[in-house]
Amino acid sequence: MIWGADVPADVVIERKVDQAIADGHRLPRWGWSIPRPYNGSTGPERIAGWQKTIVAQSLGLLPPLTVCTACEVRKAEQRHNEIYARSLAAMPVCRSCHARIHRRYGSPDTWHAFLLESIPATSWLRGLAMQPISRTDAFRLAEQPDLLKAVAAYSAALRADQLP
Repeated sequence: MIWGADVPADVVIERKVDQAIADGHRLPRWGWSIPRPYNGSTGPERIAGWQKTIVAQSLGLLPPLTVCTACEVRKAEQRHNEIYARSLAAMPVCRSCHARIHRRYGSPDTWHAFLLESIPATSWLRGLAMQPISRTDAFRLAEQPDLLKAVAAYSAALRADQLP
């Protein structure tokens, strides 16, 4: 990934985390079953992203969780990764919104109702794709400086292709 002088903040943080790990910072232990693949990333890659996030938090490299960036109402307790190739570009979300994000592919009608009823028109959630992103596309999107903007453009292009 080549960005020149405009390296995205999450990439700068990831480089610091990678260095801390190389210098001996312990990785947190994943204590659950291996998650299913998501948007081109394998379960082990998702675990590695979670581990980097925990390390970044412990080093004070990520802002504290405050309000959910999805509903803008509840307290954020988790971070959602849409593209794990940029695991530190995760968005703070509450548990409820996080669960809905991950269920959207299987329940599109419920997802759309949730967006209309509960989510501000300017929310990044409205730019998420309604079908899983392939591994190739996920890595291509990860190369873009503004990951959420790239995901939204990708999603819009998919929607345009699906029109009659």
